[in-house]
Order: sequence, then structure tokens, then C-alpha cells
Amino acid sequence: MAITIKHLDGPLKGERQSFDDSTAKILVGRSAGAQVTYPEECTAVSDEHVQLNRNEGDYYTIELPSAGYVEIDGKLAADNAKVTSGSIVRVGRGGPTFEALMPGVTIQHLEGPLKGQHQHFGLDADTITFGRPDQTTDISYPQTYDTVGRLHFSLKKTGPGTYCVLLTPGHYVAVNGTEADNNAVVQSGSTFRLGGDTGPSFSVVIEQPQVGGIKTKPNKPQTLVRKELHKTKQQGTYALATLAVLIFALGGYASYRNWRYDQELAMLTQDITDAKAKASALAEIEIPKDATKALQAAVYLVAKKEGGGETPEATAWAFASDKLATNAHVTEAIKGHEKEFELIAPNGDRIDIKSVTSHPAYLIFGNYKGTQGKLRWGKFKPLDLINEYDVGIIDIEPETPLPVDSVTGKPVTLELAPVDHVKALEPGAAVASVGFPTENVAASTVAVEAPGTLHFGNISSLTDVFMCRADQDHRLLIQHSVPVTGGASGSPLIDSSGKVIGIVNGGNTTVFKDEKQSANDKLRIPSAVLINFAQRIDSLEDLADGEAAQHLAADRFYWEAAAQKFDSYFDGAAKDFVALAAERYGVAEPKTVDIGKGTLEPRKAGALSFVSASYQFEAEPGHVYGFIAEAKSGVLIGINVKKKGTSEFLRDEKDPRKTNEPELAPTAWLTVKEKTPIEIDVGSLTSQPADYVLRAYIWDEPNPAGPSAADAAATGPQP
Repeated sequence: MAITIKHLDGPLKGERQSFDDSTAKILVGRSAGAQVTYPEECTAVSDEHVQLNRNEGDYYTIELPSAGYVEIDGKLAADNAKVTSGSIVRVGRGGPTFEALMPGVTIQHLEGPLKGQHQHFGLDADTITFGRPDQTTDISYPQTYDTVGRLHFSLKKTGPGTYCVLLTPGHYVAVNGTEADNNAVVQSGSTFRLGGDTGPSFSVVIEQPQVGGIKTKPNKPQTLVRKELHKTKQQGTYALATLAVLIFALGGYASYRNWRYDQELAMLTQDITDAKAKASALAEIEIPKDATKALQAAVYLVAKKEGGGETPEATAWAFASDKLATNAHVTEAIKGHEKEFELIAPNGDRIDIKSVTSHPAYLIFGNYKGTQGKLRWGKFKPLDLINEYDVGIIDIEPETPLPVDSVTGKPVTLELAPVDHVKALEPGAAVASVGFPTENVAASTVAVEAPGTLHFGNISSLTDVFMCRADQDHRLLIQHSVPVTGGASGSPLIDSSGKVIGIVNGGNTTVFKDEKQSANDKLRIPSAVLINFAQRIDSLEDLADGEAAQHLAADRFYWEAAAQKFDSYFDGAAKDFVALAAERYGVAEPKTVDIGKGTLEPRKAGALSFVSASYQFEAEPGHVYGFIAEAKSGVLIGINVKKKGTSEFLRDEKDPRKTNEPELAPTAWLTVKEKTPIEIDVGSLTSQPADYVLRAYIWDEPNPAGPSAADAAATGPQP
């Protein structure tokens, strides 16, 4: 790792010394043999004061040849202390300081909650994201620091050692005191500020790698576009305000929305053009042409027959002579309506659908993920996850077989990558996909007569179903940069092996919605960050082999273990339940009793039916009883409390709600005037197994009359 020493003060102030990868040791001192040499009069520095030793990683370590005093980032350094890009090193007590810089981008935090910290990103960093949880970003501010957006903005690599600003709509970014333009070039040494005038700030230092040959002379500095447009920040504010007034005068919010949409679309078009050019160049080398040819011959359009015509809906692909793979959200839409859909082959043949099968974990995990999230300010927010286990199979009618290849005499099918291969996938690998993206795409009206489109990209990350770090066995979600929009659902994703490693099932999108109109009145375009998703192919293999249901138990065990890092909906619901009891009944801490737990199984798998279970309990006067049923699987359930052996439903008069209202944590309240045997019914109208735990909270009922006369006499008169 090359390094540059930038002298900040002392006799060498303003000088820079660069060392390439061939320099393993850098001695700092006053001796003639030192690579960083201070003059004799700099007595704070000894002859051989400190040595920097290059590590195999992207940092150096300190070696103290003498008893010389050394600080790193304001703290006393010891032998083997780490020096990273951005570290400030002081040599001697009150001595000179220098900054260590390494090729890539160094972020030095100047103000805000990260003040004093620095982070380095190597030359291979294509994008550096800034934000806070729940989003996973490279630079992460505290979760509660809401001056910064969850994905506030990014620095995007545009060439070797060059970066530009990639803005997120609605999030303020200033560079050197002037509001930033999208795609503005970042100058090394620029100071950024986020959120507003009092938001956090940091400097960005871009260090180029040291190369041989004749160095290029310094060029005239580039100027930010906005600096040319607005001479001062105040003028810029006035201009923006005038523009906003004009926009609203011309058409109100709808015009503003459409204007923003056009701006974002223009930026996105350029981003996608740049990204696709780079990815295509890489993929053309790494992915065999015969693999992409087979890919195009095995992909089919899923179309809906309606109004005497055909509407493109999704993508499917053949992995057997009579079976095609797609997404579960596609097969769920087809299920029960098979005659209303058809497949259109690459040669234009129409293929009838016999039946569909969805991965059994698709709906189950879809329900479960809503029970996990984050508690903020006392409110529960579910995890923002995509649909997992989004894998389905389409079986075709024998009367309309798939077209055959003229050479082999068999339908073209794609081979699934073996389990060991997909477990060994790594970020950066080139991938390709063929599908039928039609949403907001030109020529979508002729998609039923058009071939599939070929796209290239790279794997950007591999995660578990919660989109978190995981071991190889559980990295079932492939994040990639292949462009995705509506209609591409179900597309196959191949790598350089030519085998299918995943099924495309979703992507990040930017939604522009007119709040005054219906929920469907929205404009959706793919996100410029190009982080899209695919389900790892072993989920399809499990489904095709009939082993998906068998593996579901192990998967659910993993969900429970992995979910420990999140907040449970039911933890918050239980706290609210106890707090409401204190407010409503004036009670203190309760005693809790688990009455029972179980699973409500539908009468027929996948078919909607009402199922229930009943539990016995005995209520006594002098107590307040609260019953809460936790829908552990995320399937809505309801509870009813009734007198045993009767149809008389019981409910405390202070409980205004109906006890059978379905929710994730349904509740009921009860007080009685005499000992009463009761039955508690737990029920659900569902097509999925509903796991639950039924719990009773028991409080001693406060004395409504207050202290007794004897108690009052004992304490005496009150002032």
C-alpha cells in the first residue's frame, strides 16, 4: 500500500512526500538515513524517532526505535499502533505533525457525532454511501441523529481516482459552503456539510496512486456547476424559492412531482448508461457468448389474456422440458386463474399453463417478517425487507409443449448451478440476465411480440433473508446491479459458469406519489444506486425436489435465532398493554401466566379456512385480568372470552374494543364479581399455519373506596 506524508506544521509544513509499494519501511527522524528528515534544529524529534512499517492490509504500524514520544490522532502511541489513511501523527512532545494518506478516499469528520474519526476507502470503492440505520451505509451516523437521512447521499466513482456527488431527493448536501449539484465533480480537500447549516461536516481527500513516468502538471481547478449558477448561497436560496413558486403556480403539486420525476429520470438514465457500459465490458469478457445465447432461447414471457388481447406480466424460464421457474409472487397471482395466463416462447408460440407451485416459505416468511423491526420513540417499525423465498414453478399443459431446438430436437433449458457453487459466490462477480422489463419502458405495448432483453451487472452483496451478514449456508439473497423494473420478475441470473445462480425478484425504486390522489397514482422508476435482488437458486432446487417443506423447519429455527438482533413487535405490544392497564385501572406490575401455545392449521394447506382453539381459565373477584395472544408467525388472530359452557361473551366495561378483532397481538380485559370459569377462544381465518402464545396478565384490583376509616384514624387528620 503506497503512502503520502502530508506535513501539517513544523519546519516541513506544506510539503508532501510520497512512497510507493516498494517502500516497506519509512524512518522518521533527524538522521541522514531517515526517509522523512527533519532539520537538526527541530530538537523535539530524535535522530531515529519513529518508523512506519507497511502491513499487508491497507495500513501501517508504528515501530519506536527509541524512547521518542509519538501521538496518533491525539493519543499516545505504542509499538505496533496502527496508522491508517487520515491518521494525524505528532512526532515528539509539542513537535511537528503530519497526516498519513493512502490511495483512495479518506473521510475526515470535522463536526457532528463522528467528529475526530476518519475512514478510508480503497481504489476499488465504486460507491461510498452516507446515512444512518435502518439503511446499511458505508458512513453511518447514529440511528437517532435524524439530521442525516437514512440514505442521505453517495460519492460515486466515475473513473480512476475521480468521484462525483450522487444526491438523494429531499436531502441537503453542501460542498465548500455551496449547495451541491447532482453529478458534481468532487475536488480533493472539499468540505461537505449534510442536512443544513448546523449539520455534520467532513472533508474528503482523494489520493491518487503513485505511478512511474512523467507526472502531469497541475491543471486549473474544476469549478462546481452550482458555483457558476449561484454566486452566493443566499442568491441560490432565492432562485430555488422563485422556481418553487413558479412550479406550483403552473400546476400545483402534480406539476412539481412531474418536474422532479423528469429530473430524476434524466440523472438515472446517465447513471444506468455509465454503469451498464462498465458492467457490459466486464461481462463480455467473463460470461461466455454461448451462455447468453442459451439464456435468450430459454426465457419466456408470462402474459395475461384479457380484453381480447395479451398483457405482459412477468418472466419465466425453462429448467426442464415441462417446467419453468419464476417468482412466487407471480405464481401466487396465477394460482386459481391458470386459464387466464399463458407463456409466450422466444419464437412466439403460446404455451398453456397447467398448474403452479409456490415455495411454502414465501407467504410464511412474508407474515413473520412483519413481527420483527425497530422500536423508535415507542413506535414499532417493521423491517423494510423485500419478499424472500420468492420462488415458484410453472407446469405446462402437455398439449402445448415448449418449442424444440433445431439441432438437439429438445427444448432449450438452463442448468442450475450446484449448491457448492452458489455457496461460494462472492461480491464483484459478473452476472447476466434476460427478461421482459416493461414498466415505464419504451415499446412495452409490443412486448408480447418482442424478444427478451439481455442485461449485465455484478454481484454487489450476499446476505441472509434479513438482508444481513451470514454464513455461506444462509446467504440466500443475491444483491446485484442488473437493471430491474416491473416485468423482469422471475428472470434467470447466470454467472461466468453459464449456470443459473439466482432468480431476479425485485429492486430498489424511487416512487413519486401525488398524496391528493389515489394510492395507485404514482410514478415508479428504478433507483440510481442499482441495488437489486435475486433469490439464490438452491431455493428452486428444494422446491423442485419436494424438499422445501422439509427444510422449512430448519429455516424457521434460523429466523428465530437471527431475529434476536431486532426488536419484536410483541415486546412493544406487551409494554403498551401493561401501560394501558396502569392508565385504565390504576394497577401496578402484573403477574403473568402462560395459558397455552400452539399452531392453528388450516383445514387444507393453502386454502382459506377458519380455525380456532379453546383454553380454560378461572377468574376471581378482586383482580383485573388482561389476556393477550401473540401471533408469533405473523398471521392475524383474534380472541374471545366467554363464560364456560355458554355462548355469553365477557368483556370488562372499560374495554371499548371487540375481543375478536384480528391483529398481531389481540387483547381482552375482564373483571368479575364472583368466581367464574371462562373459556378463551383463539381463532384465525387463514390459509397459513398461525403460531401463537396465549398469556394472562393478573393485577390486584385497586380499592375504589380508597383508605379505610381505620387507616384514616391511625394516620390522624391531614392538613
